[in-house]
Amino acid sequence: MTDPYSFYRTILPPEALRPYIRSLWIYDGYRPEHLLDRVLPTGTLEIVVPVRGKRLSWRELSGRDGTCRTALVSGPRRSAFDVPTAPQGRLVGVHFHPGGAWPLFAIPMDALAEQHHPLEDLLGASARELAERIDDAASDAERLAMLSDFFLQRARASRASHPAVARMMRRAERGSSDVVIAAEVAASGLSHRRFIELFRREVGLTPRDYLRVQRFQRALDLAARTGRAGADLAYEAGYADQSHWILECRKHAGLSPRELLEKQRGARAVPPAERGQMLPIR
Repeated sequence: MTDPYSFYRTILPPEALRPYIRSLWIYDGYRPEHLLDRVLPTGTLEIVVPVRGKRLSWRELSGRDGTCRTALVSGPRRSAFDVPTAPQGRLVGVHFHPGGAWPLFAIPMDALAEQHHPLEDLLGASARELAERIDDAASDAERLAMLSDFFLQRARASRASHPAVARMMRRAERGSSDVVIAAEVAASGLSHRRFIELFRREVGLTPRDYLRVQRFQRALDLAARTGRAGADLAYEAGYADQSHWILECRKHAGLSPRELLEKQRGARAVPPAERGQMLPIR
Protein backbone atom coordinates (compact mmCIF):
# COMPACT_ATOMS: atom_id res chain seq x y z
CA MET A 1 0.00 0.00 0.00
CA THR A 2 1.33 3.40 -0.96
CA ASP A 3 1.17 6.28 1.48
CA PRO A 4 2.36 9.53 -0.12
CA TYR A 5 -0.11 11.59 1.96
CA SER A 6 -0.84 11.19 5.63
CA PHE A 7 -4.60 10.96 5.06
CA TYR A 8 -4.72 9.15 1.72
CA ARG A 9 -3.75 5.61 0.80
CA THR A 10 -4.27 3.50 -2.29
CA ILE A 11 -3.90 -0.10 -3.38
CA LEU A 12 -3.91 -1.64 -6.83
CA PRO A 13 -7.01 -3.70 -7.58
CA PRO A 14 -6.76 -7.43 -8.32
CA GLU A 15 -5.27 -8.24 -11.71
CA ALA A 16 -8.67 -9.03 -13.24
CA LEU A 17 -9.92 -5.52 -12.42
CA ARG A 18 -6.91 -3.53 -13.59
CA PRO A 19 -8.27 -2.94 -17.11
CA TYR A 20 -11.19 -1.11 -15.47
CA ILE A 21 -10.08 0.25 -12.09
CA ARG A 22 -6.99 2.35 -11.47
CA SER A 23 -7.00 2.17 -7.68
CA LEU A 24 -8.94 1.51 -4.50
CA TRP A 25 -8.40 4.26 -1.96
CA ILE A 26 -8.95 5.26 1.65
CA TYR A 27 -9.28 8.63 3.35
CA ASP A 28 -8.46 8.36 7.04
CA GLY A 29 -7.91 11.36 9.29
CA TYR A 30 -8.47 14.13 6.76
CA ARG A 31 -9.13 17.14 8.99
CA PRO A 32 -7.96 20.31 7.21
CA GLU A 33 -8.53 23.81 8.49
CA HIS A 34 -10.52 24.88 5.43
CA LEU A 35 -14.21 23.99 5.12
CA LEU A 36 -14.62 23.27 1.42
CA ASP A 37 -12.65 21.39 -1.23
CA ARG A 38 -13.10 21.94 -4.94
CA VAL A 39 -12.91 18.67 -6.88
CA LEU A 40 -11.50 19.33 -10.35
CA PRO A 41 -12.59 17.21 -13.33
CA THR A 42 -10.57 14.28 -14.65
CA GLY A 43 -13.15 12.75 -16.99
CA THR A 44 -13.37 9.57 -14.90
CA LEU A 45 -16.02 7.93 -12.75
CA GLU A 46 -15.56 7.74 -8.98
CA ILE A 47 -17.29 5.76 -6.23
CA VAL A 48 -17.16 7.18 -2.70
CA VAL A 49 -18.39 5.22 0.33
CA PRO A 50 -18.81 7.01 3.68
CA VAL A 51 -17.83 5.21 6.89
CA ARG A 52 -19.27 5.67 10.37
CA GLY A 53 -22.61 7.02 9.21
CA LYS A 54 -21.30 10.20 7.62
CA ARG A 55 -23.49 12.04 5.14
CA LEU A 56 -21.83 12.98 1.86
CA SER A 57 -22.80 16.28 0.30
CA TRP A 58 -21.76 18.37 -2.67
CA ARG A 59 -22.55 21.61 -4.46
CA GLU A 60 -22.24 22.27 -8.16
CA LEU A 61 -20.73 25.56 -9.31
CA SER A 62 -24.24 26.44 -10.52
CA GLY A 63 -25.40 26.35 -6.88
CA ARG A 64 -27.35 23.08 -7.14
CA ASP A 65 -26.54 20.75 -4.24
CA GLY A 66 -27.27 17.27 -2.93
CA THR A 67 -26.62 14.77 -0.13
CA CYS A 68 -26.27 11.01 0.22
CA ARG A 69 -25.78 8.64 3.19
CA THR A 70 -24.68 5.61 1.18
CA ALA A 71 -22.20 4.70 -1.57
CA LEU A 72 -22.15 7.53 -4.09
CA VAL A 73 -21.24 7.53 -7.78
CA SER A 74 -19.73 10.71 -9.17
CA GLY A 75 -20.00 10.49 -12.94
CA PRO A 76 -17.46 11.61 -15.53
CA ARG A 77 -17.14 15.37 -15.52
CA ARG A 78 -15.81 18.35 -17.40
CA SER A 79 -16.60 20.81 -14.59
CA ALA A 80 -15.64 21.09 -10.91
CA PHE A 81 -17.84 20.81 -7.83
CA ASP A 82 -17.38 21.60 -4.13
CA VAL A 83 -17.55 19.23 -1.17
CA PRO A 84 -17.40 20.04 2.57
CA THR A 85 -14.32 18.68 4.28
CA ALA A 86 -15.97 17.57 7.55
CA PRO A 87 -17.57 14.34 6.19
CA GLN A 88 -14.31 13.32 4.49
CA GLY A 89 -12.54 12.22 7.66
CA ARG A 90 -13.06 8.55 6.79
CA LEU A 91 -14.00 7.32 3.32
CA VAL A 92 -13.22 4.45 0.99
CA GLY A 93 -13.61 4.49 -2.75
CA VAL A 94 -12.86 3.31 -6.26
CA HIS A 95 -11.13 5.34 -8.96
CA PHE A 96 -11.84 4.00 -12.45
CA HIS A 97 -9.82 4.38 -15.60
CA PRO A 98 -11.45 6.66 -18.18
CA GLY A 99 -14.05 4.46 -19.82
CA GLY A 100 -13.39 1.69 -17.29
CA ALA A 101 -16.75 1.79 -15.53
CA TRP A 102 -18.92 1.08 -18.56
CA PRO A 103 -17.96 -2.62 -18.97
CA LEU A 104 -18.76 -3.25 -15.28
CA PHE A 105 -21.86 -1.06 -14.94
CA ALA A 106 -23.48 -1.76 -18.33
CA ILE A 107 -25.02 1.71 -18.02
CA PRO A 108 -24.41 4.43 -20.62
CA MET A 109 -21.84 6.70 -19.02
CA ASP A 110 -23.25 9.81 -20.67
CA ALA A 111 -26.38 9.28 -18.55
CA LEU A 112 -24.18 9.74 -15.46
CA ALA A 113 -21.99 12.60 -16.70
CA GLU A 114 -21.91 15.74 -14.51
CA GLN A 115 -24.15 14.01 -11.95
CA HIS A 116 -24.07 12.20 -8.61
CA HIS A 117 -26.15 9.08 -7.94
CA PRO A 118 -26.45 6.61 -5.04
CA LEU A 119 -24.79 3.41 -6.20
CA GLU A 120 -27.87 1.38 -5.24
CA ASP A 121 -29.99 3.43 -7.68
CA LEU A 122 -27.73 2.20 -10.48
CA LEU A 123 -26.82 -1.34 -9.42
CA GLY A 124 -29.65 -2.33 -7.09
CA ALA A 125 -29.93 -3.97 -3.67
CA SER A 126 -26.50 -5.59 -3.84
CA ALA A 127 -24.93 -2.12 -3.85
CA ARG A 128 -26.93 -1.11 -0.78
CA GLU A 129 -25.81 -4.25 1.02
CA LEU A 130 -22.21 -3.54 0.03
CA ALA A 131 -22.34 -0.06 1.56
CA GLU A 132 -23.84 -1.45 4.77
CA ARG A 133 -21.17 -4.15 5.05
CA ILE A 134 -18.40 -1.62 4.42
CA ASP A 135 -19.72 0.59 7.18
CA ASP A 136 -19.85 -2.36 9.60
CA ALA A 137 -16.44 -3.82 8.66
CA ALA A 138 -13.78 -4.13 11.34
CA SER A 139 -10.86 -2.90 9.25
CA ASP A 140 -9.94 -0.96 6.13
CA ALA A 141 -8.44 -4.11 4.65
CA GLU A 142 -11.86 -5.76 4.90
CA ARG A 143 -13.52 -2.74 3.30
CA LEU A 144 -11.17 -2.77 0.33
CA ALA A 145 -11.59 -6.53 -0.05
CA MET A 146 -15.36 -6.07 -0.15
CA LEU A 147 -15.07 -3.49 -2.91
CA SER A 148 -12.75 -5.77 -4.88
CA ASP A 149 -15.05 -8.78 -4.50
CA PHE A 150 -18.10 -6.76 -5.56
CA PHE A 151 -16.51 -5.68 -8.82
CA LEU A 152 -14.86 -9.03 -9.46
CA GLN A 153 -18.37 -10.49 -9.51
CA ARG A 154 -19.45 -7.88 -12.02
CA ALA A 155 -16.31 -8.38 -14.12
CA ARG A 156 -17.38 -11.98 -14.82
CA ALA A 157 -20.31 -10.60 -16.82
CA SER A 158 -18.54 -7.51 -18.18
CA ARG A 159 -18.87 -6.44 -21.79
CA ALA A 160 -15.95 -5.43 -23.96
CA SER A 161 -15.19 -1.85 -24.88
CA HIS A 162 -15.58 -1.04 -28.55
CA PRO A 163 -12.16 -1.34 -30.23
CA ALA A 164 -12.40 2.17 -31.68
CA VAL A 165 -13.06 3.69 -28.26
CA ALA A 166 -10.30 1.63 -26.65
CA ARG A 167 -7.83 2.76 -29.32
CA MET A 168 -8.84 6.40 -28.87
CA MET A 169 -8.33 6.16 -25.12
CA ARG A 170 -4.87 4.65 -25.56
CA ARG A 171 -3.85 7.51 -27.80
CA ALA A 172 -5.68 10.34 -26.04
CA GLU A 173 -2.61 11.70 -24.28
CA ARG A 174 -0.86 12.37 -27.60
CA GLY A 175 -2.84 15.54 -28.27
CA SER A 176 -6.14 17.36 -28.09
CA SER A 177 -6.77 18.75 -31.57
CA ASP A 178 -9.62 18.02 -33.96
CA VAL A 179 -7.08 16.35 -36.23
CA VAL A 180 -6.55 13.61 -33.63
CA ILE A 181 -10.29 12.98 -33.35
CA ALA A 182 -10.75 13.04 -37.12
CA ALA A 183 -7.92 10.54 -37.54
CA GLU A 184 -9.46 8.22 -34.95
CA VAL A 185 -12.85 8.41 -36.65
CA ALA A 186 -11.26 7.61 -40.00
CA ALA A 187 -9.29 4.69 -38.57
CA SER A 188 -12.41 3.26 -36.91
CA GLY A 189 -14.35 2.85 -40.16
CA LEU A 190 -17.38 4.30 -38.37
CA SER A 191 -19.35 7.39 -39.24
CA HIS A 192 -18.45 10.47 -37.22
CA ARG A 193 -21.84 10.38 -35.51
CA ARG A 194 -21.58 6.69 -34.57
CA PHE A 195 -18.06 7.14 -33.22
CA ILE A 196 -19.20 10.00 -30.97
CA GLU A 197 -22.19 7.95 -29.76
CA LEU A 198 -19.99 5.01 -28.80
CA PHE A 199 -17.41 7.22 -27.10
CA ARG A 200 -20.04 9.04 -25.05
CA ARG A 201 -21.69 5.75 -24.09
CA GLU A 202 -18.44 4.28 -22.76
CA VAL A 203 -16.55 7.34 -21.47
CA GLY A 204 -19.37 9.74 -20.61
CA LEU A 205 -18.02 12.76 -22.48
CA THR A 206 -17.59 13.54 -26.14
CA PRO A 207 -14.06 12.96 -27.45
CA ARG A 208 -13.54 16.70 -27.69
CA ASP A 209 -14.65 17.33 -24.10
CA TYR A 210 -12.56 14.44 -22.81
CA LEU A 211 -9.44 15.74 -24.54
CA ARG A 212 -10.14 19.24 -23.20
CA VAL A 213 -10.23 17.86 -19.66
CA GLN A 214 -6.94 16.03 -20.24
CA ARG A 215 -5.32 19.19 -21.58
CA PHE A 216 -6.58 21.07 -18.53
CA GLN A 217 -5.03 18.44 -16.26
CA ARG A 218 -1.71 18.77 -18.12
CA ALA A 219 -1.87 22.52 -17.54
CA LEU A 220 -2.56 21.94 -13.84
CA ASP A 221 0.47 19.70 -13.60
CA LEU A 222 2.65 22.30 -15.34
CA ALA A 223 1.36 25.05 -13.05
CA ALA A 224 2.03 22.97 -9.95
CA ARG A 225 5.58 22.09 -11.07
CA THR A 226 6.63 25.48 -12.41
CA GLY A 227 4.54 28.05 -10.54
CA ARG A 228 3.55 29.58 -13.88
CA ALA A 229 -0.01 30.44 -14.88
CA GLY A 230 0.35 32.87 -17.81
CA ALA A 231 0.86 32.82 -21.56
CA ASP A 232 3.94 30.60 -21.56
CA LEU A 233 2.08 27.91 -19.61
CA ALA A 234 -0.89 28.23 -21.98
CA TYR A 235 1.26 27.58 -25.03
CA GLU A 236 3.15 24.71 -23.43
CA ALA A 237 -0.08 23.01 -22.36
CA GLY A 238 -1.48 23.23 -25.88
CA TYR A 239 -3.83 26.22 -25.72
CA ALA A 240 -4.06 28.59 -28.67
CA ASP A 241 -3.30 31.62 -26.50
CA GLN A 242 -3.63 32.94 -22.96
CA SER A 243 -7.26 34.00 -23.38
CA HIS A 244 -8.15 30.45 -24.42
CA TRP A 245 -6.43 29.09 -21.28
CA ILE A 246 -8.27 31.61 -19.08
CA LEU A 247 -11.62 30.66 -20.64
CA GLU A 248 -11.00 26.92 -20.23
CA CYS A 249 -9.75 27.35 -16.67
CA ARG A 250 -12.93 29.15 -15.67
CA LYS A 251 -15.04 26.58 -17.47
CA HIS A 252 -13.40 23.57 -15.80
CA ALA A 253 -12.51 24.98 -12.38
CA GLY A 254 -14.63 28.11 -11.88
CA LEU A 255 -11.38 30.00 -11.19
CA SER A 256 -8.96 32.20 -13.08
CA PRO A 257 -5.48 30.73 -13.70
CA ARG A 258 -4.01 33.01 -11.02
CA GLU A 259 -6.68 32.00 -8.49
CA LEU A 260 -6.11 28.36 -9.36
CA LEU A 261 -2.37 28.67 -8.80
CA GLU A 262 -2.92 30.32 -5.42
CA LYS A 263 -5.26 27.49 -4.38
CA GLN A 264 -2.76 24.88 -5.56
CA ARG A 265 -0.06 26.36 -3.33
CA GLY A 266 -2.23 25.80 -0.28
CA ALA A 267 -3.48 22.35 -1.25
CA ARG A 268 -2.59 18.92 0.05
CA ALA A 269 -3.69 17.72 -3.36
CA VAL A 270 -4.33 14.11 -4.17
CA PRO A 271 -2.53 13.28 -7.44
CA PRO A 272 -4.76 13.66 -10.53
CA ALA A 273 -3.80 10.14 -11.62
CA GLU A 274 -5.38 8.82 -8.43
CA ARG A 275 -8.46 10.70 -7.35
CA GLY A 276 -8.53 14.02 -9.10
CA GLN A 277 -7.27 17.23 -7.61
CA MET A 278 -8.69 18.73 -4.42
CA LEU A 279 -8.23 22.46 -3.88
CA PRO A 280 -9.07 24.34 -0.66
CA ILE A 281 -11.78 26.91 -1.32
CA ARG A 282 -12.51 28.34 2.12
